[in-house]
Amino acid sequence: MLIAGVAIDKATLNFDREFSYVVPEQFQNDIRIGSIVLIPFGSGNTLRMGVVLSLKESEEIKGLKNIVDAKTEDWSVSEFALKMVKYIKETTFCTYYEAARTVIPYSGQYRIANGRLELKHKAPTEKVYTANILEFTDKLTPKQQKVYDYLKNSHKTIKQICDDCIVTRAVIDKLIEKGLLISQFAEKNSEDDNSQPLKQDIFLTNQQQKVFDEITSINDSKPHLIYGVTSSGKSAVFIKLIKHTLEQGKNAMLLVPEISLTPQMIELVKSYFGNVVSVLHSKLTPTERLKQNKKIQSGKARVIVGTRSAIFAPVENLGIIIIDEEHEKTFKSENSPRYSAIRVASFIAKENSARLVLASATPSVESYYLAKNGFYHLHTMPNRYNDMPMPNVEIIDMRMQALNGDTGVLSNAVIKYLSDNIRDNKQSIILINRRGYSTVGVCKDCQNTLQCDNCSVNLVKHKSGNKLCCHYCNRTYPGIEKCPVCGGQIQYIGYGTQKVEEYILSCLPKARILRMDADTTVKSDAHTQMLKDFADKKYDILVGTQMVAKGLDFKDVNLVCVLGIDGALNQMAYNSNESAFNLLTQVIGRAGRWTNDAIAVIQTYDSSNHIITLAQNGDYDKFYQSEIAFRKLNIYPPFCTMCQVAFTSNKEITAARDSATFLKIIQRLAPTEKNMPLVVLGPAPFNVSMVNGIHRYRLTIKCKNTKVFRDFLRKVIDEYLKDKNNRSGLYVNMNPIQE
Repeated sequence: MLIAGVAIDKATLNFDREFSYVVPEQFQNDIRIGSIVLIPFGSGNTLRMGVVLSLKESEEIKGLKNIVDAKTEDWSVSEFALKMVKYIKETTFCTYYEAARTVIPYSGQYRIANGRLELKHKAPTEKVYTANILEFTDKLTPKQQKVYDYLKNSHKTIKQICDDCIVTRAVIDKLIEKGLLISQFAEKNSEDDNSQPLKQDIFLTNQQQKVFDEITSINDSKPHLIYGVTSSGKSAVFIKLIKHTLEQGKNAMLLVPEISLTPQMIELVKSYFGNVVSVLHSKLTPTERLKQNKKIQSGKARVIVGTRSAIFAPVENLGIIIIDEEHEKTFKSENSPRYSAIRVASFIAKENSARLVLASATPSVESYYLAKNGFYHLHTMPNRYNDMPMPNVEIIDMRMQALNGDTGVLSNAVIKYLSDNIRDNKQSIILINRRGYSTVGVCKDCQNTLQCDNCSVNLVKHKSGNKLCCHYCNRTYPGIEKCPVCGGQIQYIGYGTQKVEEYILSCLPKARILRMDADTTVKSDAHTQMLKDFADKKYDILVGTQMVAKGLDFKDVNLVCVLGIDGALNQMAYNSNESAFNLLTQVIGRAGRWTNDAIAVIQTYDSSNHIITLAQNGDYDKFYQSEIAFRKLNIYPPFCTMCQVAFTSNKEITAARDSATFLKIIQRLAPTEKNMPLVVLGPAPFNVSMVNGIHRYRLTIKCKNTKVFRDFLRKVIDEYLKDKNNRSGLYVNMNPIQE
């Protein structure tokens, strides 16, 4: 009998393995490795989905259950995708099915319906008509004959028939009545409409051409890092590299870190490559996502543009993967599987003999270290496009301003700059990396702070609806003015995007302000429309969170202002200086991309901070030298890998106890391993110790991410899971995003 080894959905780490099932006769000719199957699981024979990972002949079938349903005709996991599944499971410590789920295209996802597998996403259909070829004696009018002949070899909707044949609906109805037209439902035509003429070539500056020539002349497997200052013209190099790749008969992929960056990048890429471009990101509607996925699978899409998860697009014959703003933390998933898109891209590039190109004005410390030490090819672009100067960066010390009576959310100087910009028909960007109105509610009498019942974080006041919101679990509470503990007066302090918008309007009532944050970009096309409106100069000022800080290119923006950077500078994470420097440098780079008189303003209570000074001078190299020395001294990446083992429970004492138990297992087993240096920190609660009622503890392990270490960690996990007294949930996160 044919036996299938199946990875099962909803498996936990303690029973994540291949489960054996008998393949019934009706599926034996079609089933293959990678097929999606439906199987009975457990003592109750609950139906679950799975992916076939192996097939073998065996006479030993005693106790094995039969596969209930198998889907092979629509889609199965490809041989290469299965390689990725094994790679992701190996490197992220997820389950088999969690890894498989990442590589199953949208068009190949199933659900359980009436005890069978059913496609989860179906393309919308429409009614179409074709000619019923038969002999008939009725004489047709000229218009009827025209429609009948038109439909002899085609299927068209009523609207298409009316438009193309220039007839009324009555003509079609008469033919249907005579039985000369027959109808059926067909998938809606979803071809892209790109009637604009395509740009035929792109002309590079000497600096851009040099980088292009360097990359295309090297044929080894090393990744490439383009380190180019903001507005140096990296996008033009991307276009030329993609064009070069397509001319070689191969396909290309371009990843960006934020949905907010995709509209401008899509517009640029489509202006050169038109309908062969496919777009993938989380804001697509189900219909649009399905359309894009089928376009890729059919081979019609040759250039894929998208955010992190687009790395798993089922594109074949890949010649190049470009990752823009590679330093951004959004390329790392914090949900299982906790993969790095850059690491996955490196795996895909090696397997496909494709080029991997990373690019940034502020490369991650790890990437720049690898480039400086010969593991990456380094390409530099030190000058702005057309030799435009960087904006003049002004630091405003808010402590000194307060002594002079200037205590507003924005200083008087910034308000003056905004006013001048409006007068001169120029535009401005204000960055405040906090949404909402006020960030903290504090009782004046007992100093109690208003916190979420489900999460260990302060509630944020939102003016719309006078509500308090938790930005972790999204629970909302009615706004209150009296302390629930002592009845004292609640004072709301701190500010977010809403208060900044309100303050500017109080100073400049005629200012046209566009606010861009998670609250205003809920709709699927919100990012695209907002950025288009700002580019069309329907607004004077763009106020937003990090989504306005990077990658955007507006010709008339000659002022940017950064608020609230002090919070980013004072975090506990080892890489907080890097995050703050990158954010400052990126947002400064939004100004003066096409003008000579640009200004960038940083409002701070810590004006002597060396990170602010380095960002003011645009001195990445000096920042890198300081940061790499700090990391080497303290053994932080790139001199180690940070491995976080997390423990979750609805009881804090359980998470604390189980994390301590895990540490003891490490201490007992580690001496048996040779050449495996590691340092264990903790256990300790997360900075945000409770989210959605779940308490979180962690162990942080400084290690070398080798197979030896990963095998050792699996031994520890297996021993931990064997003891049923250990009740906390457990997951592993390699190089996590720091809270």
